[in-house]
Amino acid sequence: MIGRMKNPPHPGGLIAETLEESGMSIRELAKRLDVAPSTLARLVNEQSAISAEMAIRLAAVIGGAPHLWLGMQMDYDIARAEKVVDISHLAPIDQQDTTESPAHH
Repeated sequence: MIGRMKNPPHPGGLIAETLEESGMSIRELAKRLDVAPSTLARLVNEQSAISAEMAIRLAAVIGGAPHLWLGMQMDYDIARAEKVVDISHLAPIDQQDTTESPAHH
């Protein structure tokens, strides 16, 4: 977990900041992105995730690279999942019980 933020922001927050700084409305930015205003509003309100297609659109209109937009989303999703997924009963492959017989193919 080296280098990963504990509570990374949802990328919708960055879109909201961009809207505020530019004075642009959700409707105006949605038109530039060629998406429905409701789609963009869900992102800005952190109610939906950025898809690969949206990442390409955001990179073209706001800037940055598509993989950076998706990376922000991935970091956010992983941080949220790590708070709810119980892995305490899981063991890495190299630490499994060696007395078990190998699975049959």
